[in-house]
Amino acid sequence: MNLQQLRFICEVARRDLKVSRVAELLHISQPSVSTQIRLLEEELGLTIFTRQRNRLTAITPVGGEIIERAQRALMEIDEIRQLASAHSADDSGTLTIAASHAQARFRLPAALRQFADRYPRVHITIRPESGRQITDTLRAGQADIGILSSAKDLHGDLFGIPFQTYRRLLLVATGHPLLKVERPGFDDIARYPIVLYEPSQTGTVVLNTLERLGKQAPSVLKATNADVVKAYVEQGLGVCVLPELVFDPERDRGLRAINVDHLFSTSTTFIVLNRKHHLRAYAYAFIEILAPQVTRQSVERLHGQHQKPD
Repeated sequence: MNLQQLRFICEVARRDLKVSRVAELLHISQPSVSTQIRLLEEELGLTIFTRQRNRLTAITPVGGEIIERAQRALMEIDEIRQLASAHSADDSGTLTIAASHAQARFRLPAALRQFADRYPRVHITIRPESGRQITDTLRAGQADIGILSSAKDLHGDLFGIPFQTYRRLLLVATGHPLLKVERPGFDDIARYPIVLYEPSQTGTVVLNTLERLGKQAPSVLKATNADVVKAYVEQGLGVCVLPELVFDPERDRGLRAINVDHLFSTSTTFIVLNRKHHLRAYAYAFIEILAPQVTRQSVERLHGQHQKPD
């Protein structure tokens, strides 16, 4: 048994049993991943994954327990490395941030620029992922910091620190008829095709609200990238509701924003951390750059409140 084998089974579990995807991410051949998993199963004398025609189809009950323990073991090993690095130097290392595309594209760049100026020797990795993937990544110890627009699914070792509220805007193409409506309601919005940003909390809110009110748009077009959504709206393919942080009047000249505060309440963005994960000094510095009101002292205080007694 070796660390590489443990890492392979954990990644395969995280990537919906897609061995090819794991091989691509880890820059290794697919047969090598499959071989190492089989060698581990042979050594343990049990099956971690069920197979059908050489495809992984499910995780066995005992396989689930093994993967859970492997994740904990890998996290502990990473913590040892982090602790050793922290004592050798506090101005070099790695910082991994898991965030949605919208956060990675529109909120993080300015903070990252400032951070890179202060810590040029720190290697930064951004993992653009969805909400569930972000929490899974944090639990597995594969990210230092998560940025989430909801804290309702946080439990166990994860805790969230609210740091910014945001509004939602209705975006339409220049000259759109909705620009003549003083306070558009859901009846007005539902007259036009809707372009949804998914996966996102905003997309879920829009669909759930329309369904609850018994309203249905002529068509729904979905995209997983906020820039793509805006491009579709600019071309007249529909209207969209997006977080205000993705809209810049100077950059998005083909779009117009309509205030819909009367339809959608504000939401909160959270910095999410794993209480078992050791943060380097520069990770705290990044948090303070991103959210100046969230100091290292306040993070450590909240971290302590979430610690379980031994």
